[in-house]
Amino acid sequence: MESPSGLRRRSLTLLALLLPSLVSAAALDNRDPLPAGYASPPYYPAPYGGWDDGWGDAYEKAVAMVSRMTVAEKVNITAGTGRCVGNTGSAFRVGLPTALPARWATRVRTTDNITAFPAGITTGATWSKELMYERGVALGEEFRGKGVNFYLGPSVGSLGRQPRGGRNWEGFGSDPVLQAVAGAETIKGVQEQGVIATLKHYIANEQEIYRMYNPLQRAYSSNIDDRTMHELYLWPFAEGVHAGTGAIMTAYNDVNGSACSQNAYLINGLLKDELGFQGVVMTDWLAQISGVAPALAGLDMSMPGDTLGNNIPAFRVQQLDV
Repeated sequence: MESPSGLRRRSLTLLALLLPSLVSAAALDNRDPLPAGYASPPYYPAPYGGWDDGWGDAYEKAVAMVSRMTVAEKVNITAGTGRCVGNTGSAFRVGLPTALPARWATRVRTTDNITAFPAGITTGATWSKELMYERGVALGEEFRGKGVNFYLGPSVGSLGRQPRGGRNWEGFGSDPVLQAVAGAETIKGVQEQGVIATLKHYIANEQEIYRMYNPLQRAYSSNIDDRTMHELYLWPFAEGVHAGTGAIMTAYNDVNGSACSQNAYLINGLLKDELGFQGVVMTDWLAQISGVAPALAGLDMSMPGDTLGNNIPAFRVQQLDV
C-alpha cells in the first residue's frame, strides 16, 4: 500500500497537471459546435489482424500465447503501471515479460548517461535521408542499450499549423512529404536495432493548449475534411505504416468532435482498415477518457493506465462515440 506521503505527492502532481486547464475551463465549456459536414462516423468492428504477410508469423505466435492466458493476464498487458515512465503489465506464466516504453523523441528519459540527439525539426532541415536514417540507428542503439522496448517516436502528428505549437520541434517540418520520409527513415533505423518505434501523435495534434480532457472541459477538436485528412495529415502516418512501425500513439485532442483515443473512424477505419496497420495502438499518458468506447474503437493499450488521474472516476469523462 502506498504511503500517505506518496499519495500526497501524486495528488499534488495531478493538481499541477490539471491546473492550467482548470483555470481556463470556462472558456472551453461553451465550445462551438462542429461545422456542417464534419463528423467521425462509426466504424465497427475493429478489422481482424494477421492478414498482412509481414505480420503473419507474429500473429500466429500471439494467437498461440493469448489462447493460454487468463482474462486477468489479458487485461494486465493492456495498460501501463507508471513505473519508469510506463512499464506495461506482464504475464510471466506464459512467458510474456514487462515491456518498457520510454520517452522522449530525442533521448531516453529518467536515466543517466544518455545522449541528447538533434531535434526532429533540426533533422528535417538537413533534407538528408541518410542522416535521418543514421539518427534513427543511433537512437535505437541507445534505447536498446538502456533496456527499452519502445521508442516513443518519431513524431509526425503536428504539421506546424500553429507556429508556436508545442510539438512542432519534435516533428520534421510542415511539409507532409518531408515528415513522411523522415519518419519512415527513423522507423527503419530504430527498429533494425530491435526497438519498437511508436509513430505519434495520431492525429492533427496541432497545439498544446486545451489539448487534454479533464473533469471540467473537453479537449479542442481538429476539424478536418476527408481530402485534407488524406492529402496532408494522414500522409506521414501512411508512410510510417508502410515502413513497418510497430506501434502508433494517439493524440489527446478530438478530431471532428471525437477523442482520438476512442475515434473508431480514425483507428478502425483509416488506420487499421485503410492503411492495414497491424501493430499496437496506444494512448498518450492520461489520454484514455472512458472504458468501453476506446476498446471497441480499436485502442489496444492504455498508457500508463494507473497513475495520477486515470483512477479517479470523475476524470473518466464518458463520451461514447456512436
